[in-house]
Amino acid sequence: MQGGSPGSRPPRALTKKRLFDLSIIISALAALGIALYCFSIGFFIIVPHLFYIPIILVAYQYPKRAVAFVGVLAAGYFAEVLLFSPGNGVEIANALLRIMVFFIVAIVISNLSSRLQVRESRYRGIFETSGAGIFLFSPRTGEIEEMNQQCAAMLGYPEDEALSLEVPRIWPGYTGLTGALEAGRLEGLDCNLVARDGTPSAVLLSASLLPDQQEGCVVVTGTAELKRMENHLRRSEETLRVILDTTDVGLLLTDPGRVIVDVNAAAIRFFGGTGREDLIGLNPYDLVAERDREAWAAYRERALNGEAHVSGECTLHRLDGTEWPAEITITHFAQGGAAPGRLVVSLRDITERRRAEKEMREEIRRLFITNEVIAAATASHRLDDLLPAALAKTLALLDLDIGAVHLLYPGEDHARLRASVGADNFKFSVRRDELPYRHVLTDGEARFVDRFHESYQEYDNPAIRSFAVVPIPGDNGPVGCIMAANRMRETIPENERLILTAIGEGLGNAVVKGMLHEDLEAALASANRYLDEANSATETANLYVDILMHDINNANAAAMGYLQMALESEGDPPRAFVRKSFAAIYQSSDIIRNVSTIRRLKDEPAALRPVQIEPVIRGMCSYFVDTSITWEGPDVTVLADDLLDEIFSNLIGNSVKFGGPDVRVTIGVLEEGDTVSVTVADTGPGIPDDLKSRIFERKERGVTKKSGKGLGLYIVRMLAERYGGSVRAGDRVPGHPREGAVITLTLPRYHPDMGAGEAND
Repeated sequence: MQGGSPGSRPPRALTKKRLFDLSIIISALAALGIALYCFSIGFFIIVPHLFYIPIILVAYQYPKRAVAFVGVLAAGYFAEVLLFSPGNGVEIANALLRIMVFFIVAIVISNLSSRLQVRESRYRGIFETSGAGIFLFSPRTGEIEEMNQQCAAMLGYPEDEALSLEVPRIWPGYTGLTGALEAGRLEGLDCNLVARDGTPSAVLLSASLLPDQQEGCVVVTGTAELKRMENHLRRSEETLRVILDTTDVGLLLTDPGRVIVDVNAAAIRFFGGTGREDLIGLNPYDLVAERDREAWAAYRERALNGEAHVSGECTLHRLDGTEWPAEITITHFAQGGAAPGRLVVSLRDITERRRAEKEMREEIRRLFITNEVIAAATASHRLDDLLPAALAKTLALLDLDIGAVHLLYPGEDHARLRASVGADNFKFSVRRDELPYRHVLTDGEARFVDRFHESYQEYDNPAIRSFAVVPIPGDNGPVGCIMAANRMRETIPENERLILTAIGEGLGNAVVKGMLHEDLEAALASANRYLDEANSATETANLYVDILMHDINNANAAAMGYLQMALESEGDPPRAFVRKSFAAIYQSSDIIRNVSTIRRLKDEPAALRPVQIEPVIRGMCSYFVDTSITWEGPDVTVLADDLLDEIFSNLIGNSVKFGGPDVRVTIGVLEEGDTVSVTVADTGPGIPDDLKSRIFERKERGVTKKSGKGLGLYIVRMLAERYGGSVRAGDRVPGHPREGAVITLTLPRYHPDMGAGEAND
């Protein structure tokens, strides 16, 4: 092989070049010398062909310099022809023609040589720059003819020293493979070459004879790095396998044809297998619960369509058929080169996460229900409002049917019923030591009874299927309990048990405050009652004192004055004095009677009985003989007592007192269903509108200055209310107060089928 720069050629190539240059010089000088001799003796025919030898050599070795060399050589040739030609011009013409042929030959051969050198330079570059070691050797002599730098460096030889070696020196196995090499090409032979220092160098060797069978070519690739990389890859694979087998994420490696080709230890554990053989070859679709198979197929299609890291959740089943929830991620590795396409499915068991999520949901629900119940309870401080609201809210939120709340007051052995929902037959009180309340009210422990009719057959309540009772804690132990039952479910779930217990604990403070509030209200009511009684007693005493000191004294003083005037008169005393004295005495008697009536109203309970109206009114007509009294209406029977005549006595007396001796009184009776309306109308001065609503209050009097403490109409109202009736003031002529007053008394009517003291329904 020729070509290349002199600086890059091996010594043997340089020697060949020098010999070639010497051949060019010698052939050129020989051609010129022989031509000079032949031309001198007149021989011009064959001698010019000697010039083709140096022309061809120069054109082949130095194609770029061939034309110049031919010009110099042709000039020498033409000078010799001119010097020795006979002068007829024929030889000169032939010489010019030959010179032209010289140039044509030089140009053709230099062109071919240039192309050959370009190709040779290309192969030389490949030879020298190849990553593999290459050396050429002679099969006949077994000597190395040429070796590239990669091979020399691999074996540790300088280039010039390597060319003096024989093949068996560096390739000990060559001798045994010469026959095989002559028969054909050696491919991928794993062997050792001997380096310069005698150490073996592992290589992968390929050898063949070149087409002319005169040279052999050996290509070697060092396998030390390859083996190191293989070892590194093997260690990496082992490390990766350890990592995959120790991770808690299950991995399935599947082909797009839905067949599992590899799994890790976590996946084997998740599916309940004993080894990889239990899962390899299965279709992962068959390991998915039937209800989630469509979702799995959708995840798979999304991954195959190029979506990266398709994630979701689905339910898988183990080899034994049991199910478990999993979070899956599918990643598609497309086929590349010889690597087949794969789907990597990562699996994570989310059973604990689902359980935690369920517990969190239950905790949120428990807090929500507890807060709802507490909010309903704290809307009022009164236990009569608080407990029913809290109980109803609890039953509604927990879908329970029956409930009750019993409270245990200090020093008592029975818990009293304070609220109930869903049934009317709850015990008003339960003993503290009665099952199942004993554990709750004494020990403060919640009790839950599933299948209540089996556990407590003595209660014989088929409506209750499950039962719960939880304590309401107080400062010194339970202050009560909440009972809840269900008519449909035979069991109470654990989450509802926790909620009921939390509700009982949450109601503790509210119930304790409510009980304290009740105690305070009772104490305040008792104190107010005592205060009212004291005030009433004081007021009554003051009333009696006022009546005795004022009204009766006035009446007595008037009577005494008129009697004194009668005594001092000459002759018989005037009848007017006697009449006025009697009137004053009667007034004093009325006051004493009214006081007696008030005392009886305060001290004696009402004992109602049938009383006819007509005899009472006729008695009043006989009493007020000087007054015009008209009675209209049927005789009816009302529920009253022997104080009924005090009503009419006071009403008629007021009419006479304020209307004067000419007043006319009309009494009317009207039956209205279960009541009787009695009206007492007079022609007196009437009652102003602003007094109508207050005229029946104590110490309220009309617009006149008549004597009295305003007791008459007050007694009328008290007696009407005592009988279950009412009284009101109006105008005899509607809209004209000065035309007289009318008092309307409403009393309960008596029916023969009623017992004494009973009210009408």
